[in-house]
This record gives sequence, structure tokens and C-alpha cells, in this order.
Amino acid sequence: MQNLTVCAMNELHLYEDSEKAILSTSSANGMAVLRVVQALSSLVTSLQERKDPELLAEKDHSDSLSQISDINTALDALWLELSHCISKIESSSEYTSNLSPTSANATRVSTGVAPPLPAGTQNILPYIESFFVTCEKLRPGQPDAVQEPSTSDMEDASTSSSGQKSSASHTSLDEKHTAFVKFSEKHRRLLNAFIRQNSGLLEKSFSLMLKVPRLIDFDNKRAYFRSKIKHQHDHHHSPVRISVRRAYILEDSYNQLRMRSPQDLKGRLTVHFQGEEGIDAGGLTREWYQLLSRVIFDKGALLFTTVGNDLTFQPNPNSVYQTEHLSYLIFSP
Repeated sequence: MQNLTVCAMNELHLYEDSEKAILSTSSANGMAVLRVVQALSSLVTSLQERKDPELLAEKDHSDSLSQISDINTALDALWLELSHCISKIESSSEYTSNLSPTSANATRVSTGVAPPLPAGTQNILPYIESFFVTCEKLRPGQPDAVQEPSTSDMEDASTSSSGQKSSASHTSLDEKHTAFVKFSEKHRRLLNAFIRQNSGLLEKSFSLMLKVPRLIDFDNKRAYFRSKIKHQHDHHHSPVRISVRRAYILEDSYNQLRMRSPQDLKGRLTVHFQGEEGIDAGGLTREWYQLLSRVIFDKGALLFTTVGNDLTFQPNPNSVYQTEHLSYLIFSP
């Protein structure tokens, strides 16, 4: 691992010294580091999941974690060199214009696609992915500790700096969070440029950035949000079919929908009115919504009452006289 780290640092140093080097070479060492870090990540996960002492002796378990910690410490110099290399790349005139959010947004608006990254920049990506995996899996800290710091977190940090120690289980401002946020804030332009090229990075190696949303540019947030919506829309859901009586539309609808899971309710709703012929092509569903709304907000149902100008509704204090009032109130939104 030490030899690999030295080779990787030399490669980054070469990129840093010469812009032509990043164009003419491929990141073989970067991919090797990424594979090693991913393997260590899997090992850490398996060690954390093993609770049975028969599977792994306590001493062996402790020794393994200690060795991983030593490897993690040895990688610190590599991440420092990576940061220097990225800073050099970002400061060059050729890269500055292509990495600016304004330029990227203008290109995306005019062409519909993100502008290409400067040639050779992809060679840096495996190193960045390796660093993120290290922050997420190999650095000390509580699980899921990397997140947007809250006001209470800031207060805890302030208290700690004045000499009072806060509990490790109640602070997210640990080593893992600090290293990740410091790096991401410093190199935000390049990270967001990579995301513009491949939004799938936010689902994989760059997923840690989702826990600190302010690090992600707005256009990347928007693209990520739209991709999630599209994924849900493309996912096939079985239709939800209900058969109701007009005279008991609230009771029948409630009884047939209350046991459905949220996943089931994502399917297309089709309605059949008992005793009537007709195929629901959308019209019956619209009528069902209208009839159900009228019943729910009817004063006789005792669920809601009007206030002010009779256009605003609030829960009816007399709803207790309705046997299923709490269930209906939860169902009605």
C-alpha cells in the first residue's frame, strides 16, 4: 500500500507540474487506489456487522481495525497532494472558464447538455472517488455523521472549543465531517463539473455530498431531483382498483384504501360504482374525487366545519360523535 501511495503521489505531482501530463497519461494508479480503498471499505463493513465472537476473535477484530486506521493515516499525504493538484488545475486559465457555474449553465441552456470537461480532467476522478470512500467508510466517526451541521451542532462545537467536551454520539463535527466538507468546499467547482457530466455520481461515489446539500450547485440539484421523479414515473405500479357504493362512498373508499401500502397507492386509481356499468377512463375517478370531497366536508359528516367566510375549513370539535372520526380525519387529506 505504501508503494502504491508513493506512485499515486508522484502521478499527481506530475499532473500538478505539467498541464500536458494530464492530457497524455491515464490514471492507472488512481484506479488502483480506488480498488484498494473500496476493498478496505467492504472489509470495514463486514467487521462492523460481525457480532458473533466465534466468527472473529476480539483481538483479531481489534487488530484489523487498527491496521485499517494505520492505512487511513498513511493516505493523508495523498489527499493533500490531490488537493494541491486540483487547485493547480482550477487556477489555469483553460480550466477556469470551463468550470465556472455561469459558463456551464449558459452552455446547458443553449445546447441542452453540460459542457465537456477539459481534456484529461477525468484522470483526477478516481482519486476524488477514493477520497470520498475514505471519508465515508474508513475515517473515525459515528455512522451517518456527515451531514449539514445544525445549530445545536455549532453550539456543541463552540462548547468543546471552550474546554467542555461534548459527547461523541451527539456531534457530527468529527474528523470525517471536517475533512470531507473542507475538501468539498475548496474544490466545489470541479466536483460540480463532474456531476454535470454524470449525475449518476450523486447516487454512487459522490453520494456523501447529498448529506451536505449546500455543496451542490442548484442546476445539479434540479437535475438530480428530476431524475428521481423520472425514475419513479418510469417504475411500473399495478393499478389500484376500488368498487364503491354512491350512498356509502366515504365508508367504502376508506375500507378499501386504508390497508394499502404507500407503494401500492402510487399506481393509477380506477373506480367502479357498484350497480352501474362503465369503464373508468378518467371520468369516473374525477367524479369519485368530487363526491368524496363533498361527503367529507359536508356538515352532516361532523368531520369539518367552516370558519370565517365559509371558504375555510377546520376539524369539527363535534367530530367525536362520528364513530370513526380520527380514522376519517387521517384519511381525508
